[in-house]
Amino acid sequence: MRLKNKHFTKIFFLIAFAFSFVTGHAQFRHHTVGESVKEQIAHAGIHNSTRDHIKAILDYAFQFQGVPYRRGSSSPSGFDCSGFTSYVFKKFGYNLDRSSGGQINNGRRVDRNELRPGDLVFFNGRARGSRIGHVGIVTEVEGRSFKFIHAASTGIRESHSNESYYNARYMGACRVVE
Repeated sequence: MRLKNKHFTKIFFLIAFAFSFVTGHAQFRHHTVGESVKEQIAHAGIHNSTRDHIKAILDYAFQFQGVPYRRGSSSPSGFDCSGFTSYVFKKFGYNLDRSSGGQINNGRRVDRNELRPGDLVFFNGRARGSRIGHVGIVTEVEGRSFKFIHAASTGIRESHSNESYYNARYMGACRVVE
C-alpha cells in the first residue's frame, strides 16, 4: 500500500505541475539585452498556447528569408509586403486583407510601447504621408524599438525600426493573435 501511495503522489504532483505550467501566465516585459526571441516570447504576457502559436508563425515566416520581392505577389516564389504577411498568417487560419492599408484593421490596434512578437507594424510607403504603404511582422521588441520581418525591395529580410528609413515612416501596429 505504501508503494502505491508514493506512486500516486508522484503522478499527482506531476499532473499538478503540468496543469499550472499550461495555464500559467507570465508578466509582459520588454526585451532585455541578450534575450533571445524564444525567451522574449516566453516572457510576453500571453497564454502558453498563444506563445507557441506566435513562435510557430515567426518560425514559418523566417523560412522565407531571402525569397525575392515581387510586386503584387503572395507566393513562395516572390512576395510583396502584404502578400507576405497574409501568406504567413493564412497558414495559421488568419485571413488578412491583401493590402497593407487594410491589414491594420485585421487586429486590435496597439501602441508602440505595447508591441510584442507577432504584431503587425505599418509604415508609410516610399512617399511620406498619411497613407499606409508597408507592413511587417514584429520579431523582437527592445523598449520602443523593434525588429520585424517583411518583404523589402531586396526580398524577405529582418529589419530594425531604428533604421532611418523605417524610423521616419512608422505609422502604427495591430495585434492579430491575442
